[in-house]
Amino acid sequence: MIRTVLRLRAVPDRADQVVKLYAEHGILDRARAFGGCQDAWLLRETGGDDATFLVMADWDAVEDYQRWVADPWRADVSRRLADLLDPEADEPTVGSVLELVPTGPSATSPSDLEEQQ
Repeated sequence: MIRTVLRLRAVPDRADQVVKLYAEHGILDRARAFGGCQDAWLLRETGGDDATFLVMADWDAVEDYQRWVADPWRADVSRRLADLLDPEADEPTVGSVLELVPTGPSATSPSDLEEQQ
């Protein structure tokens, strides 16, 4: 299993439009229905900075996520999303692909996660 994390910074007065775009296009539902996606979430920063979001998803394998990234529908929606993002943000839109690293006997390994499902 891998987890992907995408950090987004909306133009401050367009943060609600980011949420609306995700809802109207069913982006997370479509990701969840895409082969290899286990779950996906849109999280919004709290504490006064409501323009910063994290998009997180769990995938069976890197190849599943790469197929999602290459999907033409996703590319079209990503262009619409880009119009809502702050081009002058201190940090650019950043995406990461992470894998679970077991660190001891009590840590859950990827094979343990598969057995639990």
